Amino acid sequence: MSRVRQKTIKTIAKKIVVNYWDIIREIWDRSEEMALADPKLASQFRFEMYKRLVELTTDVPTKKMRNRIAGYIITLMKQILYLGKFTIEELSTKYKLRGEFKTPELTMPETQTQSESQ
Repeated sequence: MSRVRQKTIKTIAKKIVVNYWDIIREIWDRSEEMALADPKLASQFRFEMYKRLVELTTDVPTKKMRNRIAGYIITLMKQILYLGKFTIEELSTKYKLRGEFKTPELTMPETQTQSESQ
């Protein structure tokens, strides 16, 4: 049975996915590369980067809510990329921000590949 989430968490997560799709997709792709070597490290990296993105783009009042939004972003990405429940175009019709919005300065830590470490 699935977990019930607050409407605000779902709405904020969907707005972030739509409006910062390039950043979220880059994080997802980088974590997929890391998953080949260490899946646990890749999922931890993905969650930490999404937490930082939520922190930079929203003004959520509590740490618990920030973590729940970051977790729901991961769930949305799985639904979009793997399950095909809906597309980013369907989400963008409802959740696209009006006007200009600031792109956050999100720096990703450099990862060593196996060829660099030898």
